[in-house]
Amino acid sequence: MNALIKEIKEHKGTCADSVFIGGGTPTTLGERLIEVIAAIKESFNLKEGYEFTVEANPGTVDLSLLQKMKAAGVNRLSLGVQSFSDNELKALGRIHTANEAEEAFHMAREAGFDNINIDLMLSTPHQTMESVKHTIDMVEKLNPEHISAYSLIIEEGTPFYDMDLPLPDEDVEREIYHYTVQRLDALGYSRYEISNFSKKGKECKHNIKYWTGEEYLGVGVAAASYTGNCRYTNTCDISSYINGERYSEKEFIDKEEQLKERFMLGLRMSRGVKYNGEFKEKIEKLIAQGLLCKCDGYVRLTEKGFDLGNLVFMEFV
Repeated sequence: MNALIKEIKEHKGTCADSVFIGGGTPTTLGERLIEVIAAIKESFNLKEGYEFTVEANPGTVDLSLLQKMKAAGVNRLSLGVQSFSDNELKALGRIHTANEAEEAFHMAREAGFDNINIDLMLSTPHQTMESVKHTIDMVEKLNPEHISAYSLIIEEGTPFYDMDLPLPDEDVEREIYHYTVQRLDALGYSRYEISNFSKKGKECKHNIKYWTGEEYLGVGVAAASYTGNCRYTNTCDISSYINGERYSEKEFIDKEEQLKERFMLGLRMSRGVKYNGEFKEKIEKLIAQGLLCKCDGYVRLTEKGFDLGNLVFMEFV
């Protein structure tokens, strides 16, 4: 933590208009999290109207910590709820219950947060249409400003990979996703990115930077940064980091690769990517397949494209 605060101070005077403290459970740090927030506020030149998000596990917050975070300058909270079904939360290995997630949300409101995201996980073990409907009913009741709804992906090398999990089949998975999109739309949440939904004006400014190819600075062990045509990553070794080592990898991105990334990431956005004739053959093929369409000078995903987004993105890898 001392090394992290030291690195933050190395960037004194750097301008920023958004901050995101992630990793899922930074709230386990307690008072030391407030120190990190203070170091960021003291070191960076945060522009007027800045967005400052902290991710929070509902099982690791209390009213006092949330009040201190708000007073320190955090103005957006992202709660890793995942589900309002205890059965699903237990299967995911979460440390909180559905009731604790609801309590954490109410505490955040009491602490003064008026911009809250709730993370949801779709297609999880034991998930059914009935349990998804209950979770979205809870979303309606709590009325957060933003929803991130991601489908569970089982990656090789993770504990889930070798387990025989009771996962929804492909048809139920699509039904769950379509129900979630339609129900959130009816509740006033606009899908502005494949997995992200917000009330008007409450889109996550920070994450939009990643999808639109803007520069970002990462601090901490294994943190990634992107500036100019260079992407670099901090060392993954904690001892080395404490001893003052920083970058372990640097990658220079040429113009062709930058263009590919602009399409691969930008097409995740509902508005799509401004189109000036790049990748004409690929684009025309994807339009013919019903996955993309052109509209007002942009190329964007169709409804079918949202369902089969990976087929589109693979064209630009």
